[in-house]
Amino acid sequence: MENPSEVGAQESEVANLETELEGARAVDTIFVRLLRNRLALVGMIISSIVILTALLAPLLAPYDPLEVDLVRRLQPPSREHLMGTDHLGRDMLSRVIYGANISLQVGVVSVALGTVVGLVIGAAAGFLSRAADNVLMSIMDAIYAFPAILLALALVAAFGQGLVTVMTAIAIVRIPIFARTVRGSVMGEKEKEYI
Repeated sequence: MENPSEVGAQESEVANLETELEGARAVDTIFVRLLRNRLALVGMIISSIVILTALLAPLLAPYDPLEVDLVRRLQPPSREHLMGTDHLGRDMLSRVIYGANISLQVGVVSVALGTVVGLVIGAAAGFLSRAADNVLMSIMDAIYAFPAILLALALVAAFGQGLVTVMTAIAIVRIPIFARTVRGSVMGEKEKEYI
């Protein structure tokens, strides 16, 4: 006869293996569904190429994107400059590759910042008193009432140009969306019996 503690350990191990197997099946199902949907697969491939190009910009760009060469300005596409040159003679392909890098940075940082701040504000509004909820959600409504582009431009005009200012402006525009979502979830959970 087996020891009860050994039986309990074996059952626990079996339960852990079943959980891992279910997780593996879920991931497998996602990839199978992705492979069946051709448009999603094409979109994933294109997105992956753009992200990899942006991340590897210093290695992939054939020229310095800021290097001015007035002798070669406004050149059409050629073997030297695959996308031609701009009015200052800068290589357009290098500028597009580095532009993808900057766009990826702005997108990731601004969404992350907006998510974190919105999560904190939404959780505070849902968890704290009714007065705090009213004040926080009134501020979120005021931000949300402005058109996103107009608010972002106003913030850039007020705080000056720069990558950090642009990231902050985009994050501020996105905060109300995350705050409202989190507040609704917190309010829903707060009403349940176990709380």
